Amino acid sequence: MSVVRRINKVVHELDHAIGRLGSVRRVLVEMRTPVYEAVLGPVCSALREVPGVDVSYTSEYPDRIVPLVGSRQFLTHSQAEWTRFDLYMNADPWAAARLRRCARRINFFHGVAGKYDLDRPDGLPMGFEYYDRVAFINRDRMQRYVDAGVVTHSQAVLVGYPKLDRVASGQVDGRAIRSSLGLTPLRPTAFYAPTYSPASSLHLAGENIIRALAGAGFNVIVKLHDRSLDPDPRYTAGIDWRRRMRALEHPGIVRYVEGPDASPYLAAADVMVTDHSSVGFEYLVLDRPLIVFDAPGLIDAARINPEKVALLRSAATVVSGAGALAAVAWAELAQPGRLSNERRRVAEEMFHEPGTATARAVTIIRELLAASMRRVQPVQSPVDAQAASRGFS
Repeated sequence: MSVVRRINKVVHELDHAIGRLGSVRRVLVEMRTPVYEAVLGPVCSALREVPGVDVSYTSEYPDRIVPLVGSRQFLTHSQAEWTRFDLYMNADPWAAARLRRCARRINFFHGVAGKYDLDRPDGLPMGFEYYDRVAFINRDRMQRYVDAGVVTHSQAVLVGYPKLDRVASGQVDGRAIRSSLGLTPLRPTAFYAPTYSPASSLHLAGENIIRALAGAGFNVIVKLHDRSLDPDPRYTAGIDWRRRMRALEHPGIVRYVEGPDASPYLAAADVMVTDHSSVGFEYLVLDRPLIVFDAPGLIDAARINPEKVALLRSAATVVSGAGALAAVAWAELAQPGRLSNERRRVAEEMFHEPGTATARAVTIIRELLAASMRRVQPVQSPVDAQAASRGFS
């Protein structure tokens, strides 16, 4: 070990020794995009109730996140870099903040759909070696990462999906959500939530899907993925989807909604339409009819694990055109229990003990915070490690 690294180690240990003298444990939460507020928000809310824990937030996109979390507890990446934290929490390991004075780190997965090679982690530059714990939503994903050597047994923890807890435990009143949206009470409600990609159902037939459902007697709630509202043409092909969706709104019948969390709209829906998305899997927890709109180019474009494609479709009815959608939706409502066994089976496989994940997450975090009170080894941030590997200081 070089003299500089030995000095850095001593300074780091001294810094955390000073930090351990305080009575407040500081937690920094990375909210990269609004959807992470839905993923990590339940855990953050529970942590704010723990005496002696202070929760702050950071993001590379402050303009998107400050309205969700407030300015008082928000730090920019540059402000956070040299601030001392006992724990850093994120849901996107390859976009980690550079933190020079952080004792512990934990990552939570933010989806289960198997897109973008996340089920094949061998070659992905994730930097999980810098995390004390990696919280998995289901056993299948955890085993894949342990078997690949990306995560060690000591790092991996099976937590479940805190985002789903309120819906899974019946705490969301679907009728109240429909009323708040001004939807017509006597019409059944369909929820359309496509994934993002120029190859998704949104680009293929999104507007026709909405028109077909509304024209056939359904209320329609439409919620797009965050990335479908991003100006980056990689996600939108240059289309202003917000404008197009608002143009389709019809009082009492079609409502376009935004916000980080789709969960309330799951509870409000009698039937859901998607192409391939984590939120489609989430809907299965409610054991209500799911329709998959086939978008043939999506599997390759989004690099989806074919096993996950087959799994979602095994619990859903697949349609390949907007013209057939309305009839299929009505048929599903007429026999809502037709695929109930399949839905329950897939939901159980994809989400570890839904309804109780937040409590497990908080227990693990409290253990890490307790560990931060003890002597810690310096942990180089992923950003610093990548720079060092390229010969930068």
